[in-house]
Amino acid sequence: MNLSTLIVGMAVLLVAVLAVRSLRKDKKNGKCGGCGGSCGSCPGCH
Repeated sequence: MNLSTLIVGMAVLLVAVLAVRSLRKDKKNGKCGGCGGSCGSCPGCH
């Protein structure tokens, strides 16, 4: 494995971890992730 592949892989992993962290934080705060703000029609909000 070369260095550039390792760097790109770590960057992708970091973005994925940050996205999951953001979704968990939003869910904890009562927000709905990705339903456009219409939480009444979002089955995963409540």
